[in-house]
Amino acid sequence: HCSSAVFHCQRSIMPWKPPPQPKCARCEKSVYPTEKFNCLDQIWHKPCFNCDVCHTKLTMSSYRGFDRRPYCKTHYPEGKATQVAETPETLRLKKQTERQSVVKYHQAYEEDK
Repeated sequence: HCSSAVFHCQRSIMPWKPPPQPKCARCEKSVYPTEKFNCLDQIWHKPCFNCDVCHTKLTMSSYRGFDRRPYCKTHYPEGKATQVAETPETLRLKKQTERQSVVKYHQAYEEDK
C-alpha cells in the first residue's frame, strides 16, 4: 500500500513524455518515421520537399540543391561571377599580361611583313 503511494507521487512529479521528433526543414513541425524524407543534410515531410520558389513537388531525381535548399531545374540559382579586387599584385599582373600581349602582337606583326 505504501509503495503505490510512492509510485503515484513519482509519477506526478515526472510525467512520461514521448521522445522529441526531428523537425521538418520547411514547416518546422515534427516529422515521424513514416513521413520522413532525408535530403540536403536535413529532414523533410515528403509533401514539404518542394521547390523554394514555385513549390513544385520534387523527388530525389528531380531536385537540385543550393545552400541546403531544394529547387527545381528552372529555379536553380546560377552562380554569379565574382569580381577580383584590384590589389597591387593583381594590377601588376594585369600590366605584365598587357605588356606580353603587346610584345607578342608586335612580333607577329613584324613576321607578317
